[in-house]
Amino acid sequence: MARWKTTTFGGIGKPKTAALILTHRAETGKNRRIIALPAMVLFHFGDAVFRGTLPWITSEKTCRNRVRTFDWGMHRPGLIVLLFALWAMGCCLSRPSLRFEADVVVATGSGQLMVRPKGGEPLLGEIKSVSGRVQFTPQFPFLAGQIYEAVFTHSNGQRSSIEHTFAIRASAPRVTAAYPSGDALPANHLKFYFHFTEPMRRGKIFQHFQLTNLATGKPIAEPFRETELWSADGKRLTLWLHPGRQKTGVNLNLDLGPVLEPRQHYALEVSKNWNSEAGVPLKNSFRKSFTTTAADREQPNPDLWKFTPPKANTRAPLIVRFPRPLDWALLHTMLTVLDTRDQLLAGKIEVTRNETQWRFTPARPWATGDYRLKVDWELEDLAGNNLERLFEVNLENPTEPALARPRYLKINIK
Repeated sequence: MARWKTTTFGGIGKPKTAALILTHRAETGKNRRIIALPAMVLFHFGDAVFRGTLPWITSEKTCRNRVRTFDWGMHRPGLIVLLFALWAMGCCLSRPSLRFEADVVVATGSGQLMVRPKGGEPLLGEIKSVSGRVQFTPQFPFLAGQIYEAVFTHSNGQRSSIEHTFAIRASAPRVTAAYPSGDALPANHLKFYFHFTEPMRRGKIFQHFQLTNLATGKPIAEPFRETELWSADGKRLTLWLHPGRQKTGVNLNLDLGPVLEPRQHYALEVSKNWNSEAGVPLKNSFRKSFTTTAADREQPNPDLWKFTPPKANTRAPLIVRFPRPLDWALLHTMLTVLDTRDQLLAGKIEVTRNETQWRFTPARPWATGDYRLKVDWELEDLAGNNLERLFEVNLENPTEPALARPRYLKINIK
């Protein structure tokens, strides 16, 4: 059987202090030293705490007498405290420090550092070894609300790991606008524009959208062209209904039918479970309801537009009215004003009245003379028809392609 033995020794040239060395004697007769640490004081203190007494050790002789008459059964509480303290000290001394600091991860010592989303792939970034520590800077900022795991393998083989979640400090995003803004759309409508207060998280976004036929209460299957089209700031999304289903006679239209039918009532919903780039979900779900009219198969015709010219020497807006709604985004880029010298005129554009009115306010007062409104041929209506051709082309009776060019409309300011 294995037996435990205690011995003591004193310091050299200093006041003698008792120390406890635990030695395990196995059946082989050989001694194996397990622990050697000045620990008698800690041992007796722990024993005293459990027993309600406080035996002070004042000399090596006193300590030696205690050891010689030591009863392991009686002093088991003290032994438990001692072993726990030694274990805690070993943990603190042996493991390298590893922590998240702001936008970096830092580990003390030399070794290999790896950072990843919990359960994911290692992140790309820069690793530096400076002044006895390893620092990782991610290529892209850490995401709020995401759990990250850092693993450091020290050069001595020891391994440490920690997890960290960055606090979310951003405000909840909201849908501020959806275009077309009207509640009546042609059955061959193509695009929606959604505006958000915050940049939204990209990738697999279409699970957050649902188009429902309110007459049947059933969602429309596969209604969208699943290509993400974002503005540079990540706050505007262009959502396409699938053109292959909206265009008559093509395969998807024949196999699945059109996305929208005339004279029906629909609801397009955005789920509040969609997170911003900062990891905050939408404050509220968003819903746009609309009814459908007959399909629109006519090109926009600038000859039918009505103008309200402003007065000279004022900054009153130039107003253009359309008989039918036009594409909200293209109205901001495909209409421009040229001054009396045929130079681009700086000013502010507003699209109002459910995209049937365009207003241009110049940066400086109007001068007397002739101006021109340039209309690029790419300007579209809600069904994708532009100034040069219809969205749907009859392939059995094709027409000669026209030379694509802008239209110019004269405006006299007086």
